[in-house]
Amino acid sequence: MIIPETPGRSALSLLEVADAQYREAVQALVEMKRHVRARRDLPEAEVKRVLQALGRSVQTAFDERKKLEDRARRERGIAEGAAYALDFDKVREEVGRSLDRLRAAGGSGEVPG
Repeated sequence: MIIPETPGRSALSLLEVADAQYREAVQALVEMKRHVRARRDLPEAEVKRVLQALGRSVQTAFDERKKLEDRARRERGIAEGAAYALDFDKVREEVGRSLDRLRAAGGSGEVPG
């Protein structure tokens, strides 16, 4: 399922809406797979073809959900592969403190810790 960019809606809100739809769709696909496997009147090749198509559909649903999750993470400022958002204000403060210590120790010959 592809959800187009929607002005005024964050990826997080789209993810919340899509999550329920993905769960429902995946559940329906799993039920269809069970139904097809239970059919004895279909040729084995047809069952295999349908099961493969259903498997691709489930994978597509997971891929689309992952895209929304990634977009929501980017909106929250979470770097790829990180489990948390970077706090650039805190980083700037820490760098500033380090520079202040270096300036203060500039003439003393000491390296601040």
